[in-house]
Amino acid sequence: MLLERATGLATKISRYQTLKSAAKEAEIVRTRADQLGQVSALLAHARDALSRFTAAGVIVEFAPAQADDLLEKARRLRVIASEAPAALADPPFNFAHEFTNRLRGIATGADTAIQERWSHFIAENSPGGSDEVLDALGKLPQLRDGVTQIRQCRQKIKLLAATPPADPVQAVAQLRALVAEHQTAWSTLTTDNLPRAVILFLRACAGEGAPVTSLTEEVRDWLEARNLLGSLRIRIG
Repeated sequence: MLLERATGLATKISRYQTLKSAAKEAEIVRTRADQLGQVSALLAHARDALSRFTAAGVIVEFAPAQADDLLEKARRLRVIASEAPAALADPPFNFAHEFTNRLRGIATGADTAIQERWSHFIAENSPGGSDEVLDALGKLPQLRDGVTQIRQCRQKIKLLAATPPADPVQAVAQLRALVAEHQTAWSTLTTDNLPRAVILFLRACAGEGAPVTSLTEEVRDWLEARNLLGSLRIRIG
């Protein structure tokens, strides 16, 4: 009787140890799966974002560093997971330092590249025009409404540049609409109290820039009287 009980207890203990070992292995696999799932989601988000900006005509130059090495490590992990899942607890390389952390770094790098490219894209396609000149024009009652509209356009463009949009196609269309609105507001600025040559000069400054020949003595005197000459910049070529 005692021997039978001892034998039965040994069997139960052995079964328990087997189940415990299997549970531990399963937990290891679940942990690795969770870690890889988190990284995979980050990379998928970055890849989709890059594709959306490309579709919008905003090309982001980004190439992951040492991609071949990471692909090889991913292949080795797939083999381990297929043949001996428990071995994922101790892969042939540092799982976090050499793999998941580097993949997270790629996702972060892609996000940074998108942010920088979007900011540059906005700057490259934003309207010009001196803020100092705009401040001076805003003091003239006849131009106040137009100046307010121009400032609102600039503020909206600034906000648009602050964060990469979820829908770049829509954001690019919005930018073009704001630029057109800004240009229209500048081109319609007029007042009987401003010489026509000054108005034409200021409108040109808001676009591609005014040629030096348009800085006549009349325009120069008007700008100098309002301390605005220092706000002008000469561009060569």
